[in-house]
Amino acid sequence: MLSKRFIYIMVSLAFALSFHACKSSKDHKTKAVSSQFCPIEYTTFSVSKMTLSIAGKGNSFSVNGSLRIRKDSAIMVSIQPFLGMEVGRVFVTQDSLMVIDRIHKRYFKSGFDEVVKKSDVGLNYNVFQAIFTESLFAYDNPQAPLSDFKEGKVGDLIMLQYSKDGVMQEFIVNNEYRVQQASVMSDKTSHTLHWSYSKFNALENGFIFPHQIKFQTSDGKSPKNLDIDYKKVELDKKLVFDSSVPSSYEKVSMEDLLSMLQ
Repeated sequence: MLSKRFIYIMVSLAFALSFHACKSSKDHKTKAVSSQFCPIEYTTFSVSKMTLSIAGKGNSFSVNGSLRIRKDSAIMVSIQPFLGMEVGRVFVTQDSLMVIDRIHKRYFKSGFDEVVKKSDVGLNYNVFQAIFTESLFAYDNPQAPLSDFKEGKVGDLIMLQYSKDGVMQEFIVNNEYRVQQASVMSDKTSHTLHWSYSKFNALENGFIFPHQIKFQTSDGKSPKNLDIDYKKVELDKKLVFDSSVPSSYEKVSMEDLLSMLQ
């Protein structure tokens, strides 16, 4: 049961976040939203303990983990159901995605170009980093300026919409352009992804930051919910990012990885 739950949550985490998916200035209309509207300044972002809770297809369970981000460089998610025991890892860089399954001694690694070609998933590093850190982003262009988004009012909040090639992104932000909730939809498929931020608590530097991200994703048939609860967020710590894989591990294909969700 543990191995099946691990596989389910690892693959769900990697692909739910990749659905086919900062201080402002006077010339904010032409600056990249991904850098300008990042709510925190950091070189590294770490969560030593977090809880991932997933529900869907009759499955409902939680598991502990940790998160490390070296800004614009690497993201590492470790799944640790028991103290000191890692059963798997997701490792993301600017050009690749890797999922390591330590229970079955196997791993998947691929460049984002191959993932996009085989799954029609608009996957890139910036999507992962932006969602984990409550940032605005355009899924296909990390340099997209605010002027590329349609802007309107929703009560006291602002709605931003970005659309390209049949993919629609929608953000609800406050007057500081901090993301409250967001959605991604596609004209080509029935897939949808929605996420929201809650449990705003102060970091050590006094900055108020969300400690919970709630995802709802659906393929039109079987909706899934994934909640990520950060227990403690720390900035600018010295971190180690280990992407090594033992030589005895078997490399599997993306088809094998996706079949683990069946």
